[in-house]
Parts: sequence; C-alpha cells; structure tokens
Amino acid sequence: MIAALRRFAGNRRQQFSRWWHSPIRRRDRLTGATIGALAFFWIASLGRLAFAPSPELGQLALWALGGVLFGAAFGARYPRLTPCLLFPFATIGTGP
Repeated sequence: MIAALRRFAGNRRQQFSRWWHSPIRRRDRLTGATIGALAFFWIASLGRLAFAPSPELGQLALWALGGVLFGAAFGARYPRLTPCLLFPFATIGTGP
C-alpha cells in the first residue's frame, strides 16, 4: 500500500514537472487569463465589500472591472503560476 502511494506521488510529481517545464502555448495563456480574471473579480469585489464602508454600486463595478483586467493580465503574463495559485479563488460561488 505504501509503495503504491509513493509510486503514485512520484508519477504525479513527474507529470507536474513536465507540465511546468514545457513550452508555454496560447491555450496556457488563455487558461491563465480566464482563471486570473475570475479570481481577481471575486477578490476585488468581495475585498471592496469587506473593507469599505458600503460602497456605491458604480464604485463596486469599477473595482470588479479593475480586478478582471488585472487578473487577465496577470494570468496571461504568468500562465503557469496562475492556475496553481488562484484556481481556488476562481471557483468561489460555484458548486452544488
């Protein structure tokens, strides 16, 4: 049982290493930009709601738009880091 778990963990680590060191494709940049935009939308929106004294709707929309633009740029610039770091934030509000 332990040997099988070690083998599984070793295989996953090798797959991740191959993915991390492979050349970046357009699909990777698009995925990173999408995940970054969704994650920063939630971070900017919920952060503004949590730390501001009841912002106006227009101001909240500008913060959300700024978060989306920043997240998309961040995801396109760092397409490998974004899914690893921000995927949990991108899935806020989804699920059963």
